[in-house]
Amino acid sequence: MNPTSLQSFALVAPEIALVVAALAAYLGGAFLGLRHGWLVALAGIAAAFLLAGAQPADGALAGSGGVVIDAFSTFVRQAVLVLGALVALVQAGDLFSAAVTRGSGVHRGGTCEEAGTFLLLLAGLSLVGCAGDLVLLFAGLELVSIPTYVLLGLRRIDARGQEAALKYFFLSLVASALFLYAVVCLYGIGGSTNLSQIAARLRASDATTGLALALVPAALGLAAVGAAFRLAAVPMHFYAPDVYEGTGPGNAALLSTLPKVAGLVVLARLVALGLAPAAGPDGGTAGPAAVAHLDLAWQLLAILAAVTMTVGNVMALWQRNLRRLLACSSIAHSGYLLVGVAVAAAAASTRTAPAPQPAGGDLATLWIGALGGMTAALYYLATYAPATIGVFGALAYLGHRWPEWTSGDGPRPPREEISTVDDLDGLSATNPVAAFALAVFLLSLAGIPPLPGFWGKLSLAASALEVDWTAPVAGGGRRAWFVGLAIVLVVNAAIAAAYYLRIIAAMYFKPSKRGVQSDGGLAAGIAMLACLALVAIVTVRPGGLFDRAELASAAVSGTPPAATAGVGFAAAPAAP
Repeated sequence: MNPTSLQSFALVAPEIALVVAALAAYLGGAFLGLRHGWLVALAGIAAAFLLAGAQPADGALAGSGGVVIDAFSTFVRQAVLVLGALVALVQAGDLFSAAVTRGSGVHRGGTCEEAGTFLLLLAGLSLVGCAGDLVLLFAGLELVSIPTYVLLGLRRIDARGQEAALKYFFLSLVASALFLYAVVCLYGIGGSTNLSQIAARLRASDATTGLALALVPAALGLAAVGAAFRLAAVPMHFYAPDVYEGTGPGNAALLSTLPKVAGLVVLARLVALGLAPAAGPDGGTAGPAAVAHLDLAWQLLAILAAVTMTVGNVMALWQRNLRRLLACSSIAHSGYLLVGVAVAAAAASTRTAPAPQPAGGDLATLWIGALGGMTAALYYLATYAPATIGVFGALAYLGHRWPEWTSGDGPRPPREEISTVDDLDGLSATNPVAAFALAVFLLSLAGIPPLPGFWGKLSLAASALEVDWTAPVAGGGRRAWFVGLAIVLVVNAAIAAAYYLRIIAAMYFKPSKRGVQSDGGLAAGIAMLACLALVAIVTVRPGGLFDRAELASAAVSGTPPAATAGVGFAAAPAAP
């Protein structure tokens, strides 16, 4: 299919709607005196969601600009827009002294500059999910990074806020440079920036195999480091606690969720490069370069997963500052996500092997089936993000502590934001709704059944245990790796429960010292309740979300959706 230019623009209609809404926010604020920028942002997100829903998701449509619309890009788009709307509500309810505040007093409701920049970030993130070309992928990643550190700079004028923006800015430059070097290596392998052409060259068994084998380690390592920055995973994790502490709840909610989507998409596309297309019941085969690519990928990602989740959870145990604690928690959750991608790479490596699958089994005979790990990762991301945004939405809604008056006729003391675990002491008595919402979010993040976080962790651990369960690969060793990885995941989940339960204990079992003002505004409260509703829906019906994640992972791996019916955890049995 060769779409016309008009058809190509139609493929990116949701992203165009976001950019148009951003321009409306900028121009409205500059020339029309518009002061409610986040209302414009929510309207733009709603328009983009309607346009995305009107596009077909059951087939692949390639645009002339390297845009691919399929079940995977649709899943990413919809996740970006839903999470973007929730984060926009938290941002609108985040009270702070902003760099662009006009006049005196506390800044309320957000500015058009911030809302427009946020919309550009969402447009870039949505383009990352639809990118079938390295140029578009890199441009989308930069359209995520640049607005992010602009928002960090706009949000806070104090020293810590500006320090947070500078730290993120400089480390973002390093990550972008490393990823650009990976792009160069991938171009050297494929002779093109198109991902499908690079994949075809990587899977080939001809004279170019030697060059591909030489460039694969560099391309994979550099791309993994670039993705690790977006995920806040080891070795690019160290900025997170300082940046989260220096910014407000709104930007912390943004940093802990939206860039992770970009990082997961990059890793999914990277793994898919070496995955041979399914050609009949036994699947396809691939050359030595693709096999080496996937073998190196699962080993690298398995190591990063174990180290990242352990470092994040151990760091969180020692934190008393809430935002630093949640930053360390975000690092740990990146490790959990990497477990799924490592499993997907290992399963893809099995699929590229020239040996046929066991008798009576195509890819659907194995739960993992080259899809289980990616399905679990997508599902986990979709359950982790609303709970995390809900936590920061609750903190934004609670706002500030009650001031301590030194004398009856003295000046009003400066307001103090909720910053430590102790600030939540006795919250259940003063604000039971916020306390209940926080408890639900934290229990889900800890993986307590029957909340969504439990099913996410269970699916990740189950997918790791299924590696080589039915058809061990010659040479062995992989099964021991992934059994060990599953054990590390379970141990880290137990460690994480300690600091999550410490926050819940402070809210329910300690007396209130000063209390909170709950002055964060209506928008933050709506975000908190919306996230609570999403968590409740997935708790009652986890299978629907898992089925959508399964279709998305089938699309990114090039496997027909029918081959995966009834394979995944919580999926309905395949029809006879």
